[in-house]
Amino acid sequence: MNESKKKSVLVVDDENSNIMALTHILSPEYTVYAAKDGHSAINAAEKYLPDVILLDILMPEMDGYDVISAMKRSEKTQNIPVIFITGLRHSDDEEKGFILGAADYITKPFSSSAIVKLRVQNQIKILNQLRTIERISMIDQLTDLPNRRSFEIRLSIEWSRALREQEPISILMIDVDKFKNYNDTHGHQQGDVALQATAKTLKNSLKRSNDFVARWGGEEFIVLLPKTDSYGALNVSEQIRSNVEAMEIFCQDGTKTSVTVSIGANTWTHEQLNVTVDELISGADMALYAAKNGGRNKVCHFKNDNTVKSEDKKKMIFIVDDSATNLTIAEEALGEQYRVIALSSAAQMFNILRKFTPDLILLDIEMPEMDGFEAIEKLKTRDLYSKIPVIFLTGLADDNNEAHGIKLGAVDFITKPFSKPVLLNRIRNHLNIDDLIRDRTAQLLESTEQLFKLKNSIVYTLSDLVENRDKNTGGHIDRTTIYMETLINAMLERGVYADEMREWNLESVISSSRLHDVGKIAISDTILNKPGPLTAEEIQIMKTHTAEGERIIDKAMQRAGDAEFLQNAKLFAAYHHERWDGTGYTYGLKEKEIPLHGRIMAVIDVYDALVSERPYKKALPHEQAVSIILNDAGHHFDPLIAEVFNAVNEKIMLAGLEAPK
Repeated sequence: MNESKKKSVLVVDDENSNIMALTHILSPEYTVYAAKDGHSAINAAEKYLPDVILLDILMPEMDGYDVISAMKRSEKTQNIPVIFITGLRHSDDEEKGFILGAADYITKPFSSSAIVKLRVQNQIKILNQLRTIERISMIDQLTDLPNRRSFEIRLSIEWSRALREQEPISILMIDVDKFKNYNDTHGHQQGDVALQATAKTLKNSLKRSNDFVARWGGEEFIVLLPKTDSYGALNVSEQIRSNVEAMEIFCQDGTKTSVTVSIGANTWTHEQLNVTVDELISGADMALYAAKNGGRNKVCHFKNDNTVKSEDKKKMIFIVDDSATNLTIAEEALGEQYRVIALSSAAQMFNILRKFTPDLILLDIEMPEMDGFEAIEKLKTRDLYSKIPVIFLTGLADDNNEAHGIKLGAVDFITKPFSKPVLLNRIRNHLNIDDLIRDRTAQLLESTEQLFKLKNSIVYTLSDLVENRDKNTGGHIDRTTIYMETLINAMLERGVYADEMREWNLESVISSSRLHDVGKIAISDTILNKPGPLTAEEIQIMKTHTAEGERIIDKAMQRAGDAEFLQNAKLFAAYHHERWDGTGYTYGLKEKEIPLHGRIMAVIDVYDALVSERPYKKALPHEQAVSIILNDAGHHFDPLIAEVFNAVNEKIMLAGLEAPK
């Protein structure tokens, strides 16, 4: 028998002759350790963790009963089977041993070596069966991944280590999107195939030996990432999301199907002293909920606004290369000085740009699907990303390629294979230049601050003029402005119309929303302040306030030019009473024909009207107002915006309570 595969036995007896006899019997098949007293036995058991212990009862100082009691109190040794070896033949002695946890008895002197071997073999066999059962109980039978129980044991170990070593630790909660629909369409057997394929992809997406993935239950999985901060967690999450999206799952008839996943991440760092492991999991679960609310097939990280990581002060660099070797070299070279996010494709880069804006991008030219030239062209067409410095990484020593890259907007080229000093110096130089440009830009922005304040004061004066004429809607403009900011931020966090809104100047958009009812200047005081419901004719007159608002702002634009601020105000004024199904006014537009400004304002304008008291109606409870908006999603309101509104409805309610009265 191979020595490394032998089971082990610890023999404990104060008589040398008994130790020698048992060693002679057992050593051909087992590795035998020996101890001559109780204290040595306990130390040897914890050190060697034998498969079976043969324990003498009658020993000086500490007898066998004391020894087994101590071993059963220790987590390390409590499950090791103990066989008493004794010359005591009274049934009371045997009963006492079994009560204390003995597995069997062997009587001295050893009349038959076969009996000793069989008793030990029997305990080894039972032990193997228990270990098999234990292993099975820790594995999910469908996916062959560790199950929830196994994850909780591993988490307990890694959490203790993180606390002890003050290292970050992250958790990812992963849910297969619309899995019920997949089961209903393809059948439960195919659903099992999809879960198995997803599990395999998750496992293959984790590169480090101490990363741990388990099936949490149903179509949910969970990943444990020791020594991983929030940026690393998002990087791994995006890799997983992308890999699952690329999967091809075959049905029995040969057709191909696919699934996507939503992922919620949460990270503990040593600054979060009072966070518990349960809160770490619940935070990941909340982030998963946000990812699903944001349209699914997304990654979200739980935000703890009270936590400031020292790592966040580092400059962030994206390294985009389809070569794992180049990514590793760059990470090792830059990791000490910069926050590095490694990405294997341009598509992954654009996905992670929804979450982070780096200080610099290192971009490979030769990549499949979208090469570096295509990627930088796409970057430069978006205002949000166009100012990010891009350095090309290339093995193409070609003047034409370099000229083409510079023309597209690259700030430099670095030839592969690159050295650490060259990489660091080039990056440092360009970041210093970028910092200088930002400082000068900040000075220019500061000089325009007074102009911005002046513009805002004019807007407030004009909107107050409207509100002071309409006595029935006190505080409406202040509240809807606060609601607007809350809802837009929630939409951006969830990726709802994020690409369109990332081009917006949010300060300008939110401030200009105060003018959505500016057309009411043209409505008579009699109608505006009527203390009861309006007649049909008066309703038609009131409806003209949207067209009047558009006309007023058009005139202002003719005098002041086609300013961004006035453009935003015009969109709010003209379109906030359009309806998703096309039955609104001024123009009867429907769905995405309605400008996004109008679709957002429609939700918050109606909400504020529902929860506000008027002379002719009482204020509705917040919950009832939310229910009305949800029921009218797809008819009056954009369904995606209504869904985000519902997700943050309590936050909106609280914001309204804090608005100026």
